[in-house]
Amino acid sequence: MPVASGPKITPLRAVVYSVISIGLGVGLVFAVVSLAGSDQIEVKLGDDDFNAGDAENLATEITNRGPVPWAPLSRGRSIWINHIGGDPEVGWFAFDVQSPGASGDCVVDWNAKRRLFVDTCDPTLVYSATGEGLTQFGVWVDDGDLIVDVNANDGP
Repeated sequence: MPVASGPKITPLRAVVYSVISIGLGVGLVFAVVSLAGSDQIEVKLGDDDFNAGDAENLATEITNRGPVPWAPLSRGRSIWINHIGGDPEVGWFAFDVQSPGASGDCVVDWNAKRRLFVDTCDPTLVYSATGEGLTQFGVWVDDGDLIVDVNANDGP
C-alpha cells in the first residue's frame, strides 16, 4: 500500500518560514524589553513582609547580645533589627545596614561600648540605636511575631 508523502519543503518555503520565525522572535524580544522598561509591569520577587519570629524571644536576645543583623532579605537587602524598652510589643526598629549612598562593602556595625552604630568605611559616621539617619523599614508585632516591611522603601 503506497504511503502519501507530506508537504514538500521547497527552498522558497524554508526561507519564508525562517523569515517569519525570526520576525516573530525579534518582535517578542522587542515587546518584552519595551514592557520591562515601562511602568506597566511591576516585578516583585519575594514577600513584602519578613517574619523575624517571636517578638518576646527576639527582644530578650537583643537585650542580652545587642541588635540582630538579618541578611540577605528581599532584593539582597540586609537589615538591622533593634528593640528598645521593656515591652516586646513596642519599641522596635528595623533599618538598612548601609549608610545612605555607601558602597556595597561599607556597612554599619554595632559598637556595644558606645551603644551606637558605626560606619565601617567612615568611623565619623555614627547612628543611634534607633538607626536614625539610616533607611528605616516598617516594623510591628502581629500575634506575637515581629513583622518587617522590607519593601517599604522601594518607591521609584
